[in-house]
Amino acid sequence: MSTKISLAKSREFQRFKDLIASSKRVLLSTHQQPDGDGLGAEASLFHYLKKAKKQCRVYNPDPLPKRYQFLDAKSEYLHGPDDAEVWDDFDLWVIVDTNDPRRLGKLWGELSILAKNIVFLDHHPDIMPTSQISYPPHAMLVSDTTSSSIGELLYHLFTELDLAEITEAVAQGLYVSVMTDTNSFRYARTTPTAHHIAAEMIERGVNPEEVYQAIYSSKELSHLKLLGNMLQNVQVEANGKIAWIELTKELRKKHQASADDTLSFLNLLLLLKDAEILCLFREEDNDQVRVSIRSKGRIVINHVAMELGGGGHEYAAGLALSATLEKTVEAVINRLKQVLVEREKKSR
Repeated sequence: MSTKISLAKSREFQRFKDLIASSKRVLLSTHQQPDGDGLGAEASLFHYLKKAKKQCRVYNPDPLPKRYQFLDAKSEYLHGPDDAEVWDDFDLWVIVDTNDPRRLGKLWGELSILAKNIVFLDHHPDIMPTSQISYPPHAMLVSDTTSSSIGELLYHLFTELDLAEITEAVAQGLYVSVMTDTNSFRYARTTPTAHHIAAEMIERGVNPEEVYQAIYSSKELSHLKLLGNMLQNVQVEANGKIAWIELTKELRKKHQASADDTLSFLNLLLLLKDAEILCLFREEDNDQVRVSIRSKGRIVINHVAMELGGGGHEYAAGLALSATLEKTVEAVINRLKQVLVEREKKSR
């Protein structure tokens, strides 16, 4: 497995370009509980490869969330488990928006031996500890942690490959990837290139209002009532510097909300003036507790997620624990309080 690299003119990126150009059958996947970055990147790469006369399929470990169905309005290619058959063998498996095989669920065991070559296309920091992960020799990591999104990486790839034009369908996927993973260009990792890409994709026919409405104006009335319930029970620690909300499986099902329906709830805590670190604790259907952690950009928090088996960006990370909600909240909040204490000591 190659080490993390900057994109630029790296050997790994050149190898990835060669694999894309020479491969005839390409399979695309993203991580469990797919988000806009992974799905937008898949959609963009799928349409680009099809335009370049490649055979291409998408196969994901989880179903397509409702709010992203506009990317595949006719349900033709963004497949989840049991939606479609997978080839017996294929030239290249491109896995976007993760460097962790565990986030592919059962797909990793089923497909890793069928692909002639595997490329993880990612922009997250290295997994820690790396000893927990085993990659086959035909797998390669192409990563640039300075990129705002996978869409930004693909934009560079398409520009250098020049195998096909960037059509409106390709552009829409790129725009969704860049827009969602920068939280509408508000996160600290938003780059000048992200804005340039967004502008060019709009020039190519993307309607930004339609995309935004499809993704973020998709809540049912019951979801808003659930949000109101949660906001009434916001909890804080460390003089308000840490704030979090908890969502039990029972409460989520009462309001008929999927896990994806609640992902945007955490962003509202960013409105809190004194809060520096925000968390959402959500009980999953498999009895794990998934934790999403956000920072306003002054405190790095992804090492906390890594310590507990997760990962992510410096200021946006996540993890999942097989523990009770109460114990998970206690473990994560106590560790984040330690982070604040350590930071205060360093600043003295």
